[in-house]
Amino acid sequence: MLSSKINLKFFVSLCGFILCNNSFAWKNHALITEYSIEKTNILINKPQVKTESLENFLNSTYSQIPAVLNKVDLWAIDKSQHNNFIFNPVPSDLKFTAVAGDPKIVEKFLVSLRINPTLKFPLYLQILPGEKTKENSVLIDNSEIFLKAIEKEVGEYKFAKLNEGEMVNSLAVLATASDEPDYGSDIHLFDDNEKEFNYKYQFGTQPFGNPNFAISSQAPFHMGFYHEASLVYSVAGYLKKTYAEYRIKLNIELAELAFQTGHPYWGLRFLGWALHYVQDLTQPYHNTPLPGYSTADLIGLNILDKLEGALYKTNKKLSDTINVVSNRHFILEKLVYEETVLAKENKNYNSIIINHMQNTSLDSNYPPFDDNYVRNVLTKQAVKFAKPTYGSYIFWKVNNDISSIIARSFPAEYSIDPKYIFQDSFPALQILNNQPEKQKIQMIDVTCNLMNNAGSHTRNVVKSVLDKINF
Repeated sequence: MLSSKINLKFFVSLCGFILCNNSFAWKNHALITEYSIEKTNILINKPQVKTESLENFLNSTYSQIPAVLNKVDLWAIDKSQHNNFIFNPVPSDLKFTAVAGDPKIVEKFLVSLRINPTLKFPLYLQILPGEKTKENSVLIDNSEIFLKAIEKEVGEYKFAKLNEGEMVNSLAVLATASDEPDYGSDIHLFDDNEKEFNYKYQFGTQPFGNPNFAISSQAPFHMGFYHEASLVYSVAGYLKKTYAEYRIKLNIELAELAFQTGHPYWGLRFLGWALHYVQDLTQPYHNTPLPGYSTADLIGLNILDKLEGALYKTNKKLSDTINVVSNRHFILEKLVYEETVLAKENKNYNSIIINHMQNTSLDSNYPPFDDNYVRNVLTKQAVKFAKPTYGSYIFWKVNNDISSIIARSFPAEYSIDPKYIFQDSFPALQILNNQPEKQKIQMIDVTCNLMNNAGSHTRNVVKSVLDKINF
């Protein structure tokens, strides 16, 4: 059989190498959420909500939470069995059993969600890049919000402190929360990770990525490989062990509970958490292990990997390919980030990328959001941007996958040369604007399509939840 000829070690090193570098999908989800919602009337009925600590929310809803979490667990088990994927249910000793007044009620809740329980989840709003800090704002130290292990990895942020019970803009709460899952909640949850806590979540060993690299440990929660060839799954079954879909379901159910029990602040915050994973899965680089490369490419790279290993004791072709794909991922991410921040700074209401993100005309082209939306609609659409018509290893000059377009739109020294190591100072917009018009237009077009999709899916998820609970 062909599958027996493919080196399993090749796929392990492939995914381990690339995913440790690609744990973030979009550089700041709060910007995407705000732009996607701000020109709609989705939040018109509740433009403001009253802030509430997580502890107060839990003391009010502790009796309803176990049923919600159990429902999600059963759903995830059934979903994984139906799709032949992998899901390890919540251990019985970690299920939520706290009562009102329990001094450990927050920790027990976080543990039952199987997120990092050392995070504090205070009351705050992100001061978006490009926005000025208000005179009366009290800044909260980033160490109060980020997990220490990744604080230096996530870039510059500013947060304004909120006080219990104050009225706050609903969209600001939702937007802020949609960026929050990148602050450490999915870090160090696998058995072979370093831990700041003693609980055993029984997610097993980290399926891909470097378990010793903190950022890498969140990758299986922010990616979803639902549309690979059976040949790939047969030799890399660990690609079926991803949890983004589970996180979406979990947070949507919690959001609905919060709204239905009179806690709109936490309804918006949980909904924002769900949006994060939804938006992650609109990013083509989070839908396939090696975007821009076909199954045939992977087989070819595997053969070259074996030959190089035998002849030169190196894996240069494999590592070069991975580094090139990583650079292209970061170029796309930086391009979107620069455009959204620049539009915010300059109050640019004519940005074509922002306009596509805010375009609601295609929202109704999708079916109503339900439990099958993530696999059957959202990721099926996103993965088409990652899969080449022909093998990109040879035909990248004519393919229309996102990786090939980036390779043609940016200078080879950044998008093709494997010796280049991406730096966050990379001026994506400036470089693109200096390219020939044909290349520039093609890159802008594909980026606009991606952001149109991100905007539509963001709105469809929010509308689905808020319509259901009559917010």
